[in-house]
Order: sequence, then structure tokens, then C-alpha cells
Amino acid sequence: MNQIDFQSSLYSEPNSINGGISADGASNLMGATSLSPIEIVLRETLQNSWDASLGQFTQPVFNIKVRSLRESEENCINNFLSELPPIGTIDRKRLDQFLAKENKVVLEISDFGTKGLGGPLSASESHEDDKDYDFVNFVKNFGSHKHKENQGGEYGYGKSSFFNISSCRTIIINSLTNYEGKLENRLIGYSLGSAFNFDKQRYTGRHWWGCIKQSENMNYVDPFLDEYAEKLAEDMGMPKRNNDLTKGTTLMILDPDLSELLDGIEFQNQEDKSNYLNTRIQDLILWHAWPKFTPNNNGETPMKCNVSVFEKADSIPDPQNIYPYSLLAEALKDAREKKNNIYSKKHKIILGYSGSQQSGLLGRESKYKNLLGENSKIPDKLSHFALLRPAELVVKYLKPFKELDDRQPQWGAVFISSEKKLVEEAFRKSEPPAHDDWKPEGSPFISADQKTFVKTALREIKSEMRKLSGDTSELIFDTKNNDQSSLAWFAGELGQSMIGKGFGGSDGSRDSTNKNTGTKKRNKTILSRPNYCGTKFIDGKVVADFSMEISSSKGKNIELEFCPLVISDGKEKSSKAPNGKELKIVKFEAEKHFVLDQLNSENENLTSKLMKKYDKNDLYNEELTKPQLKLNSDSVKIFVSVEVPDNVAVSLSAEIKDKGF
Repeated sequence: MNQIDFQSSLYSEPNSINGGISADGASNLMGATSLSPIEIVLRETLQNSWDASLGQFTQPVFNIKVRSLRESEENCINNFLSELPPIGTIDRKRLDQFLAKENKVVLEISDFGTKGLGGPLSASESHEDDKDYDFVNFVKNFGSHKHKENQGGEYGYGKSSFFNISSCRTIIINSLTNYEGKLENRLIGYSLGSAFNFDKQRYTGRHWWGCIKQSENMNYVDPFLDEYAEKLAEDMGMPKRNNDLTKGTTLMILDPDLSELLDGIEFQNQEDKSNYLNTRIQDLILWHAWPKFTPNNNGETPMKCNVSVFEKADSIPDPQNIYPYSLLAEALKDAREKKNNIYSKKHKIILGYSGSQQSGLLGRESKYKNLLGENSKIPDKLSHFALLRPAELVVKYLKPFKELDDRQPQWGAVFISSEKKLVEEAFRKSEPPAHDDWKPEGSPFISADQKTFVKTALREIKSEMRKLSGDTSELIFDTKNNDQSSLAWFAGELGQSMIGKGFGGSDGSRDSTNKNTGTKKRNKTILSRPNYCGTKFIDGKVVADFSMEISSSKGKNIELEFCPLVISDGKEKSSKAPNGKELKIVKFEAEKHFVLDQLNSENENLTSKLMKKYDKNDLYNEELTKPQLKLNSDSVKIFVSVEVPDNVAVSLSAEIKDKGF
């Protein structure tokens, strides 16, 4: 069969007498999202591929390929698109511009080990909800629910993203599927353009290229089938599909706009550009779908992914070997093994499973950070909670408002919602069309109880996130609703209003005003009132931080004395917590002087060498409680950390002694 033996026909959809959605409206169905256009495309296609792999017996393979068309492939596509929308329409202009280009670039997204786009070809044909209707839902309908558990997608709006990144808003679809007991190869062109008027008729802006059919005085379009579809796909340069092992779908996006992936960089040569694009695409895929490439407990990887950009080809590596994805991969292992559950006491139901992993290592470089720098999705310091459904595609990441400080370990955590039908449905139907969030209040498709499932899980996840970040400022201790291991919160107002009174004024300072002149004298030594800075978790310990400032004269010898106290009923009570353990000073820092740090005594990067002279803990503890220093400036900031052994609030009493020059 020669390339010119057959030719496609164009069918442009007229508006129905009863109205209908225009192509422009369909393009905007995704709504507002924080994701970029190419991120939506990659997430949507990978999600569709995973959903289509369920029930198949081979590992699904997901391929991304950016390439220039060869001359023979150009000729085939030019012939396939020989019929175009009317002259003067924006759709015609876009397609003419693409067809006139000397170098025609396409983004080809394909999968194998999936079931392909099956089911009937006609959208008017009746069908059962449990039967495949994938071809019609993908090619003809908009906003169709899948009604299947544990899949990634739900609304069917995401496909508008494929057209949005095409400069001519056109794709070509080839799929091999089982239909009515035999393999069927299907190929069709599809454009989602703009509504227009022509010959006294209003058109929606949707166009298809295929075989024009007629039924009851109405035209419609069907795809090319079997040997015609297989030959067309081959001539266009698409992957071969001719047996059960090659079932799946290829989307060819014509003239993709990939400028956002280049980050405004001018490259010296095509090789550097290809390498950067390839790495950038891998980086995005990993960020949104790393669980799919993380081996299961049996060692098998759920999915394989290959990326090729202008013949620069790579495979997505195992996230366990990429820092800091390795932290997330370890956390995922615990969540998969269901070691820690998040439970609704009210409804007596498990909402999902979580895992977390910490590391004291500072960020190790990877090829993604090395090449992409700040354009990589990999953060400089990981403190992210990945939210997943059982399909194990990342819905979104939660992260604390505050960045981790230098002494806090990086951490990664994972939550997977339960597979139980009522719970899984609650999370699935809480997602907006972009599948990038859980917003139960905005979903009309779930019950009040299901909304509570999602809100409860998110509340518990955020609580755990704050613990991992060492931030308990928003945690409220409630013995009725929390486990005994829950932590008290240390309100900034409490820490500041109930600070112990040092000698001098009520804030621990002396009035050094010269009563004769009203001016301040530098020879007076002042210690400001301790200021409560918050609480953190460090090495499993709860630590409350305070800051102060010494004002005096450079060269003065100063002695400080600190006494942490438990607050009870608004009064200072004792140095011991209710469990009998004493509050301890565990860190003292005089800015630009020295640090005494008991928590990190083994880490030379975080601990002053000065502490090494203390071989006995009692001497070291005394130095933390009563540090001495010689001021090297007139104003010195100091910081004190107190280990809190129980669910209590604390204050800090501070005194200063001026020992002269």
C-alpha cells in the first residue's frame, strides 16, 4: 500500500440547534491551576497511561519523544491534513503556519502494556458503565467520569491541555485495542480550535480528520482502522503497533510550544539544547510521578519511562538513587507497608497510611540540580509531604511555611489514602479537574461524612508535617482528642508575657539613662527580656528557643545565668515538668562569639570547638547554664535553647553580671 493510496477527510463540527460547548470553552475547562501547561500534559498523559494499564499483564511503558519530522513523514502529514478549515478562520491560519514550516517538530507521547482506546466509535451508542468507552470519551466527549476506583483521573477535562500546548491546536491519535474479540488499530486527527461562522452556519471549532460517514442525514467522522491506520501511523513515524504486546496509544502533538522548558536560555548548539530539554522533562516527570518508578516491596517497578529529545535518549532512573527522592522513596515504603495509619475516631475508619524519613545530610547534587540549577523541581532542602491516592501519582506536596534552618534535618513524607471504596472516592472526587489538590468543600459529588474524611486526614498530615519541621507553634494539646504522645503548643504570647524577671527591670534590664542629661551611657550593662522564638523538634526532642540582646561596652567580661521554669496556671512553678524530669539548657549561642550545643555535640559543623575542652558532662552543663564571655562589640545577640521533657509551657529567667574589663 503506497502512501498516497488513501486520503483523510475533514469534518468540522456545526453547532447543534440546541447549542453545545464551543472549542474555546472546552479549552478552559481545567480552570485555575498552579501547574504549567507542559506539567499538565505530562501529568495527564502519564495518569491516563497508568489507568489504561490496570488489568493488563505486562509492565506499562511510558515514552516521551520530541523530534523533527523526516521529509517522508512531513509528506504523509501534509497529505493527511490536505483538507483544512475555511480560509479566514484562526484555525486555518494556525494550521497553515505549521504546514509552512521547514522544520516541523512534534511531541510524541506513547504507552505500551496498556489497553488502548477501546469501546465503540459512536458517542450516541448506548453502553454500560462498566464497559470500555475510552475512545469516545477521549476523542468525542468532554467531562466524562470514569466511575472506576483507584484510577488517577476522574473528570476527563485534562485532554484540553494537549491542544493548549500545540501552536496549531491539533493532535493525531493512534491506538491499538481489543474490540469485540479482536485487535483493532485506530487513527484519527483532532483539533480543538476556536468557534467560527461559515456559509451562514456557526461551528464549534472542533475538527476531526478521518473517514466521513453519514447516518440519518447527518455527517460524522470515524477513525481509519486496521491496516490503513497501521500504515498511516508508520508513515508518520509513530511506533509500530501490530500485535497484542504493542497495545496502547500514541499521541502526536503537532508544533508543541516547549519554550517554557528552555527557561529563557540561549544555547550554543543543538546538542546542549537537547540535553537540557531532556533533563528538564525528566525532572518534571520525577517530581510529579516518582512513586511510579520506585520499586515495590517485591522489587518490581510499577512503570517504566523513556525520554528522547532530538535523538538524545534516557530512561527515568530509580528515585532511590536520587537525593533527596531517596528520602521520599523510603517514606513511600513505610506507607505501602501500612505501618502508620491516619484514623478517623469519629467514623471509626482508616483514612490512609503515612511514612516519613529524615536525613542530617545537606543536599547532595544530582544531574538535575547540576544542569538545571534553580530551574529544577528538586528543592535545596527537602521538607515536603507528598499526597497520593492508591494510584500513587502525586496529587500535591504540602510544605511548612518556614524553611528549615541549618541545623534541622531534611525530611520527606508520604500519605496514601485508603483503598476502601468510600474513602478512596472521597479523596478522588475532592480533586479539581487538574488533579492537583484536595478541596472537599468545593466538591458536590461527596457526602458530608466524606468531606470530613478528607479534612481530618489533611489536618493530621499538617500536624505531622509541623512535627517533622520542628514547628509546634500551631499544635494544641488536647488529652481528649489526641494520643498521649501528642505535644503541647508553646504560644509566642505565653512565652513573652510570662518570661521570668531577671535582675534590673521587669524585662531583665537596668535603666541606664543618665538622669542629668537624659542620654544613654555605654558603660551600663543591659540584658533585654528573653523573647520566645518558637519550638522545634531536634533528634526527637522538643526544644523551646529564646533570644536576648546584651548592650554594654566592647571588651567587658560578662557572666550570664539562665533558669528555665515550668508555667502552670499562669505562674512559674518549678524547674521540673509534671513527669519529674528537669528542664535543661541544651544550647547557648553568642552571635559572632561561640556556640555551646549539647544536641549536636558530634557535628563539628554545628558546634563550636570551644565545647571540646569539656570532658565531663557536669562541667559542660554548668557552662550552658552560666556561660561567660568577653564582648567583642557593644551589642551582642544571644540565643538559648531549652529541652522540654513533657507537655508543658516554659519560661526562661535570665540574669547578667558585669565583671568589668
